[in-house]
Amino acid sequence: MSRSLVAMALAALAIVAIAALSDDLGVSPRRKVYAQEFPAGPGQEIAERSCMVCHSATLVTQQAKDSTAWEKTLGTMEKWGVKLSPAEHDSLRTYLLEHYGPKKKP
Repeated sequence: MSRSLVAMALAALAIVAIAALSDDLGVSPRRKVYAQEFPAGPGQEIAERSCMVCHSATLVTQQAKDSTAWEKTLGTMEKWGVKLSPAEHDSLRTYLLEHYGPKKKP
């Protein structure tokens, strides 16, 4: 067997071992793909109508804000032209907090 073939076989084995070890440790070497739509639930329609006018769901799905931060974000978006009734505002904040609130610590 040639040296280059042995080297390629060893490299392939190393890649497989790293991938298996990463999975065992709960670490994925792949990049996470963010959602392009919002999860179902009360407030989804408001989020799709209000947020996706200017940007994709990806921007929202990357957030992890608490109630105060979502309130500030919604206030900013309303200043920039998003039209929400007070009830829609509250429903949207609750929805965003439920789905994109602070990350839970293990």
